Amino acid sequence: MYDVIVVGAGPAGSTTAKYAAEGGAETLIIEKRKQVGVPVQCGEFLPSLAEIYDLVPGALNPEELFVVKESFISRRTDKIRFISPGGKKLVCDFSGIVLERKLFDNYLAEEAVKSGAELLTGTKVVGIEKNNGRTKVVTSGESYEGKIIVGADGPVSTVADSAGMQKPELSPCVNYEIAGDFEPVVEMYLGGAAPGGYAWVIPKAKSANVGLGVQEKFVKNSNLKTLLDNFVEKLNLKKSILNYSGGNDPCSGPINETVKENVLLVGDAAGHVMASNGGGIPIAMLCGRIAGEVCAEQIKNKNKISLAGYEKLWRKQVGETLSNSLKTKKIADMVFGSGILLEFAIGRLGSRGMERVVRCKPVNPLNYL
Repeated sequence: MYDVIVVGAGPAGSTTAKYAAEGGAETLIIEKRKQVGVPVQCGEFLPSLAEIYDLVPGALNPEELFVVKESFISRRTDKIRFISPGGKKLVCDFSGIVLERKLFDNYLAEEAVKSGAELLTGTKVVGIEKNNGRTKVVTSGESYEGKIIVGADGPVSTVADSAGMQKPELSPCVNYEIAGDFEPVVEMYLGGAAPGGYAWVIPKAKSANVGLGVQEKFVKNSNLKTLLDNFVEKLNLKKSILNYSGGNDPCSGPINETVKENVLLVGDAAGHVMASNGGGIPIAMLCGRIAGEVCAEQIKNKNKISLAGYEKLWRKQVGETLSNSLKTKKIADMVFGSGILLEFAIGRLGSRGMERVVRCKPVNPLNYL
């Protein structure tokens, strides 16, 4: 029997496993992919440490998590350029790094293993079973018994399903990696090509991630890949496509309860994503550290396991950031249905307002009328 079984070896899962194992818990990570971090399913952008301090002011010691090795950094960026459907451009200072996620994710998993966790790859979890006070994680092959089960298995979480827990609403996303030389600026095209969301150009060393995410309620009979193809063609980049990927991004804020008995959810499975921009890596890792430490502490206590401390701690550290981000998204949803309103709102916000939006600060629309 394991003390802690973590399902999923993304940033949230590997960070959870690392801190659980460091705390003395016998920990197993089960990952469905044969190679951790492959295929890449996001834009690979991570705010700089200085920006993370500002984004998540309640987080404890983020420098412990976010000092990234140079070998994992494909490109550094210093600005975000927002483009309205009508072509209006607003530029905000915002420093970040573009990761090689396959290297970064693999490193996080290796760090968990160095801390004492076991890693099982190429193994799909099909559910969890509870009988007579015992909990088993069932895979397509064997079953593994654990005292605490952590669902870090993404937005379409098998652990959440099996435990009868809420799942976040999702926004579908697609992305091309496109060869070429791009300036060190992240571009975000609001609405227009991406109904209810945004399209992006995120520069790498010799390529860029070019993609978009939408909300289905704003999309009328449109194929997502077709929307992306149209966007790429408009930018005259279609001849240089290297690869294609797709996935889902939680867009409704954190779920109401991330703990149920001896099961907890972390990362995308818990909705630990900034709803206004889809960014999830910093929140996932901060919550993963909390999850791992709480798991280890509960195993040491040797009493009946209570994971309530996890819920309390992550809400204390990152809850305000996620709440501000969700409020901003709800305001944005009011104007996304109209190109005229969206254009007006972007113009009124200006660079000053967009800087508050991107840093997940409260935004009062009345201040910009």
